[in-house]
Amino acid sequence: MNIIMNTMTTITTTKIKLWGIVQGVGFRPFVAKVAEKLGMKGEVLNIGGLVEITVTDTGERVQQFIDALISNKPEPAEIVHIKCTPLEYREFSGFEIIRSGEGDDEAAMIPSDLAICSHCLEELYDEDDPRYQHPFISCMICGPRYTIIDRIPYDRDNTSMVDFPMCDFCESEYTDLHDRRHHAQTISCHNCGPQLMWEEPGACLGLPDDTAILDRAAELLKKGGVIAFKSVGGYNLLADPFNGKAVEKLRQAKNRESKPFAVMFRSLEEIRRYCYVDDVEAKLLQSSARPIILLEHRPSDSEEINRSRFIGSFLPGFAAQYMLLDRISPLIFTSANPSNLPMIKDDAEMLNWFDRVSPLVDAILYNKREIRVRADDSVTRVIDNQPQMIRRSKGYAPVPLYVESGSSSPARCILATGSQLKNSFALSKGSFSYMSQYFGDMDTLENQTVYRENVDRMAELFRIKPEMVACDQHPLYFTTAFAEEYAKANGLPLHRVQHHHAHIASVMAENNLEGPVIGVSFDGTGYGTDGCIWGGEFMLCEGAEMTRVAHLRYVDMIGGDSSMKDGVRSALSYIAARNPDCGDDEISVDISDILDFGSERLMRNAGAPLILKAIETGTNTIKSSSMGRLFDAVSCLLGICDYNDYEGQCAIMLEDAAAFASANPGADRACDLALSFHRRIIDMIMEQCCRIRGRTGISRVALSGGSFQNKILMEGILDRLRSDDFEPHYNISVSPNDGGIALGQLFVAMHLNKK
Repeated sequence: MNIIMNTMTTITTTKIKLWGIVQGVGFRPFVAKVAEKLGMKGEVLNIGGLVEITVTDTGERVQQFIDALISNKPEPAEIVHIKCTPLEYREFSGFEIIRSGEGDDEAAMIPSDLAICSHCLEELYDEDDPRYQHPFISCMICGPRYTIIDRIPYDRDNTSMVDFPMCDFCESEYTDLHDRRHHAQTISCHNCGPQLMWEEPGACLGLPDDTAILDRAAELLKKGGVIAFKSVGGYNLLADPFNGKAVEKLRQAKNRESKPFAVMFRSLEEIRRYCYVDDVEAKLLQSSARPIILLEHRPSDSEEINRSRFIGSFLPGFAAQYMLLDRISPLIFTSANPSNLPMIKDDAEMLNWFDRVSPLVDAILYNKREIRVRADDSVTRVIDNQPQMIRRSKGYAPVPLYVESGSSSPARCILATGSQLKNSFALSKGSFSYMSQYFGDMDTLENQTVYRENVDRMAELFRIKPEMVACDQHPLYFTTAFAEEYAKANGLPLHRVQHHHAHIASVMAENNLEGPVIGVSFDGTGYGTDGCIWGGEFMLCEGAEMTRVAHLRYVDMIGGDSSMKDGVRSALSYIAARNPDCGDDEISVDISDILDFGSERLMRNAGAPLILKAIETGTNTIKSSSMGRLFDAVSCLLGICDYNDYEGQCAIMLEDAAAFASANPGADRACDLALSFHRRIIDMIMEQCCRIRGRTGISRVALSGGSFQNKILMEGILDRLRSDDFEPHYNISVSPNDGGIALGQLFVAMHLNKK
């Protein structure tokens, strides 16, 4: 945080600019209260996406004022940068909140959506409170933000709340400087706010109010029904996780065969009955972002909860969710959409889809507050005793990251289009990098359309006019084609960043790493500079530069990218490559005992002779150094999982088997080999890092890529690196999977001309 101000004792006029999460969190009323308490005279306004304060006083008192702002800021607020500038002397009679201005070219910041606060939650259950059981209760420090905004500054007229004029009661609180809802743009009550609505085919129930609607919803869910529920960032589908028929209906509606669903619990105490929760996880569960957290679960009667070692668990984020879970809890809460298509956010779209999937979905619980931006729930986990992002979306987007760009950066504003899978794009303005919400895989026209709309929307919202475009090197990615199209249409330079370099650069961006690092980038697939499929890479990275120094030995992988689904193809590819020669920069991991364990069984597979013949003749094969495919092959060889019904399933189940072996050594041969395999990978990483350090003297290591979502692998290598005096770094604010690629692309583009 940089503060530049005049410290003279004479009375002068000073302009104070504050960047950070300072809009939509009660910051202007807070500033006015601090000024009133200290007897300061001046004014405050939102300008663009920042707060600008002008005061006339001594430099010493202005510093006291700034110190008070920093130390006593509202709970959701974040101040990342302050700048003070002397102005021509102005006389003020008091301190005033000025109507928001359109702003200049400064970096704008909009708060993410904020879960219901403890004050509103208390009022929700207070029978004497005017907002008792109001499903949309909120105040200045909680409620939707990014998902309802049309434009900055964040004022009611610039959000979808403009459709709900305040009643006299709400307006009296809104205009009262000393009220908790002063300038709370989402303020509402039973009289003027959104109301719950109900749609159920063939039923003429005449439900009179919110209570009756929620009672009916709970009744249907208890009977094994599935309902669509309009949340803050889009529609969810809800079902009872203990009712097998309800879960099966839900899977049919979403065309989702086996991937575990996230489960919402009414309270932290209830989560503890089903999952193991440490202090860091408990704090994250209750944070204002309300992310889904991957928690290791206890034994349960629910087949859905037992489906994986980890269950995505989270708490309600707004009042209507609490009110429903008061009636039935826990509940599956998953996005309302067929798999691989965008989350539904509009009422008309939901009603149209509802007609097509009925009777798999029994009813819709919704409201008339429009959602401007669809945003899935974020997904996190705790690794190395701190939170790590797996899917950055609602509750975090669009809060920017501060990334040092370098004084000779060729462009102040950059668009990074991200990867093809688990996509998020990014826009930069100076040192601020805005990560979009999560969009998923870019293989469908529907996702591509939503992506295009959001690039334009986000650039307009934050007043960013890109001067450069960065993208992946894969020639067949939609995001590459979009980058080429966007750059050509706007006359902009285009820079292509190798996929695994972008992974490492995302860690460098987050951790502000200047100078060289050893990059370890492990994932399923990425287009290499030699036209092969990379995924098990060791690199030297500095600024915009990357040198590949070692990689997993190339294996002729049958089917190319199609092998991402079929573990049998990966396993047979490794069987065929059992005793190859390794090049100077290639690394071989000994899996001979694993091959012995599973080869005979796989050779009996009906398709094995044809696949092996294709590998022998080089038909439809491509060389791959992918760590993800090696995990798939080992999982298949050990008989644990041979097909990815969802991305990473083989590797996830292999990790689960390794965890079982760690807790029950000797109980199962395949599980013991799974744990041994993890340890071999850790040994291999250590060996290579030591070799590279011995040659270069570099001790900083950046770890990234989807394979490092494996908790056993990640925590194991962190312990080993630290014990041998390495300095490891990894992703925290963006995901190690492809959701963080755009940040790495930005970092490389920012450093292109920096020497």
